[in-house]
Amino acid sequence: MRLLAELKRRNVIRMAGLYLVVAWLIVQVTETVLPVFEVPNWVLRVIIILLAVGFVPALVVSWIFELTPEGLQRDEDVQATPDPYTGVERRLRRISDRPADAPASAQGVRRLDRAIIVSLLLALGYFAIDKFFFSASPEAAIAQAAEAAKGKLVAVLPFRNRSSREEDAYFAEGIHDDLLTQLSKINQFKVISRTSMMAYADSKLSVPEIARELGAGVVLEGAVQRAGDQVRITVQLIDGNTDVHLWAEKYDRELSTETIFAIQADVATAVASAMQLVLSPAEASALATGSTASMPAYEAFLQAKLLAQSDRATPERLAQALQQFDRAISLDPQFAEAHARKAQLQLLMYWFGYSDASMRDAAAVSLDNARRLAPDSIETAMTEAYMRYMGERDYAGAEAILARLLKHSPEYAEAWYARALVARRDGRFDDTIAFFERALAIDPANTDTILELANTLMGLGRPDEAKALFARSSAWAKDMGENSSETLLQMGDVEGAWAAVDGPNEFFAALPFRVALASGDPERIQRALSPELWPKRLRNVPEYPETYALAQAEALLVTGQADAARAALLAIKARIEQADPPYPGGWSSSGAYFYYPCDLPGMLGDLDGVRAAERDFLENAPKDVWAEGTVRYSLAIAFARAGDPEQALAHLERIVSIYGPSGFSGIPSTPGLASLRSHPRFLALQAAYEAWLAGLQKKAT
Repeated sequence: MRLLAELKRRNVIRMAGLYLVVAWLIVQVTETVLPVFEVPNWVLRVIIILLAVGFVPALVVSWIFELTPEGLQRDEDVQATPDPYTGVERRLRRISDRPADAPASAQGVRRLDRAIIVSLLLALGYFAIDKFFFSASPEAAIAQAAEAAKGKLVAVLPFRNRSSREEDAYFAEGIHDDLLTQLSKINQFKVISRTSMMAYADSKLSVPEIARELGAGVVLEGAVQRAGDQVRITVQLIDGNTDVHLWAEKYDRELSTETIFAIQADVATAVASAMQLVLSPAEASALATGSTASMPAYEAFLQAKLLAQSDRATPERLAQALQQFDRAISLDPQFAEAHARKAQLQLLMYWFGYSDASMRDAAAVSLDNARRLAPDSIETAMTEAYMRYMGERDYAGAEAILARLLKHSPEYAEAWYARALVARRDGRFDDTIAFFERALAIDPANTDTILELANTLMGLGRPDEAKALFARSSAWAKDMGENSSETLLQMGDVEGAWAAVDGPNEFFAALPFRVALASGDPERIQRALSPELWPKRLRNVPEYPETYALAQAEALLVTGQADAARAALLAIKARIEQADPPYPGGWSSSGAYFYYPCDLPGMLGDLDGVRAAERDFLENAPKDVWAEGTVRYSLAIAFARAGDPEQALAHLERIVSIYGPSGFSGIPSTPGLASLRSHPRFLALQAAYEAWLAGLQKKAT
């Protein structure tokens, strides 16, 4: 008790409280201010360490010295002072004779009290500002993240192929792609994606110009030359602002995976050093160790990854990619990343309707192998999330996996991208936009992310924001998004959508036909059904085997050939009824340009059949808010054709309630809804849409 009283009398406890409050304030302020001036992270760590080390010396000084009007004096030399509680002036003896509860310096006590109060008020003020201003919205957090990322991006230019054989070009591209993949797994790196960097493959721009366009702090360029079992890889790291070469190395090695992975580790270390970052021992070890010891397996893996890239995917290329993954695994059955990537490809092929549910089941086997071989890897975690998302429609499960992954790897842009896709299907559109923007804060030139975010904004009736995104994207993303037939049709620009049709659509083979159908032009409809725009290789869809036949029948129906249409539809119905199951794809979201169980009875005018399909949708369809509009659109057409306009309009109204007035765009030109165009409820929806459109146009001017 006497020690506690002495600590109080000497103001040691007051000093401890004051020190902790001030230290907390210093840490909070420096943590906010340092990133603005691009000060390295280690500076903040040093400040925290110094504050922690200084705590004990501060208490020792407080024990020995007193703050008096004359400055710091040893406690035992402090003379008479007024008692701060009684105001009585008394002369104190030296420390050995003084009572334990006697205050040493009243003015010192008051000064410390005032300092503590001021510090607490500052801390409360900072907390309030941080709480209600800096963290007021997800948008503010995203903007802060984007600002923090600026200048800290790593741009890896496509590696040049210096081999004498042109067929070795894939090897140089594959090395480049794999290096990007591995660097992106490092927590502190923000790496610009492959699809964005390929736009600079033959660029004449200087390094500073490229860095300025991308917002990159450093630029890595390299070349690969392969000759038999030897490989030469040259790399150089350049400062994006000054064009100064920060590091360069030439590797003349025997070609092996050990060589490739060692080079990747060297490059990562050089990049980290240039950006004043430190790789963790686990990250450095993982890069150097790599994923396989088999060079043939690694080469097959590189080819598979390139074939499966989204910007060049076709059913044929995806099938070839699957063969290459199988080859890599046969050469090295312990190749965990190959198993994981193979599972992701299998899920993608199932999702886009290139294969049936057996491919999803095969993906589960591949995922089990990845779990067995590398249960804690990022690739395994991502594959598990994709399985929950695409394979099982378990959005909560996918969200939990991705949130856990991002807790440990917060700068992994692909996980934020996948999390946005999951949230979109779950109907959490605000989260969707925030997650896409978070991915772009890390990788601001990623064309896949720009495309999906822009499409989301378009679907939610925010075209101005979408167009601003497209303006900063590659030509590929613009053609896939802003200038695509799908987007233009969605916005009701049928003529523009038809003008954008320049060949078969590899992802949605029926899209040219849907555009032609909306135009009502018989010649366009016939052309859309021709091999020129709908080749035979894209007509056989495993889970939607009647897609092309139904399109032919609908073309007959729309062009007034009712008897021929009915005969074709009855033949389709007979085949469907003999199939087990009759509708393999069911209400799958991937069926947006295929068909749903309501389409056939609708075209046949079978109202009971349409109602039965609607019940099945409401009771059994998996939750998919993002695709719900396409299903209800088909149900509306089916009810309109079968003679129930009120129920057709109920589905159209539901579309508008999900997506807003913009959800009505494209509906007025739909042939199957022609019977509704004079209905008061239809006219009310159209008026709301036109008012929204007028508001957009007014805003634009």
